[in-house]
Amino acid sequence: MKKSVVVLQNPPEEKVKKKRIRDPQRTRAYILEMALTEFAERGYEGARIDTIAGQSQTNKSLIYKYFESKEALYAACLEQTYENMRASQHEIQLDEPDPIESMRKLIESTFDTFVSNPRLVRILTHENVHHARFLKQAKNVKHLYTPLLEKMAYVLQKGQQKGVFRAGVDLKNLYISISSLGYFYFSNIHTLSIVLEEDLLKKQNIRKQRKQAVEMVLAYLTVPDDLSANHS
Repeated sequence: MKKSVVVLQNPPEEKVKKKRIRDPQRTRAYILEMALTEFAERGYEGARIDTIAGQSQTNKSLIYKYFESKEALYAACLEQTYENMRASQHEIQLDEPDPIESMRKLIESTFDTFVSNPRLVRILTHENVHHARFLKQAKNVKHLYTPLLEKMAYVLQKGQQKGVFRAGVDLKNLYISISSLGYFYFSNIHTLSIVLEEDLLKKQNIRKQRKQAVEMVLAYLTVPDDLSANHS
């Protein structure tokens, strides 16, 4: 009688579970991005950390590991907002031989920043409601303005020396005027569209406002041709 031979099979290999490797910097940046969307949409009071956790595919514990509190997360979002805004303007080359052309680029770039960043308009509006309560916690924001104001001062002085820009221009007031021509349009775009019976979101209306913003600032800055000729 033949003995039956039992062949022992090797046990099935266990599936090796790949441990998810989390990149701290990338995770923090993604949380910040999702938080910025939530805060811009709902403001500080209305935003929910649970929602941010869901959108960023993380959890509240991990969020609080990177940011100590909801306030700290919101302050970080504000700082990131200003950094993005200033970064787009720092890239502008304002060393054109013609100072008028340099100023034109600055005005257009500032307006375009509001065009391409609707969250920027909303989160700044929310923060103004709070009287900049949280912005005061963002330590680096003030320093972000220094390079931009220095560039503006250089272009303004160059234009004044050439006799094409008027004297007595306050640099900070000039920046406020340039910024407000874009910010006001987009922060009030929905209400103005109703009361003026015009769809201000249409591309042609945005282009028209951009053109007018440039013309208004340059009309204020530039010296009439006859006076400019006398200066030279």
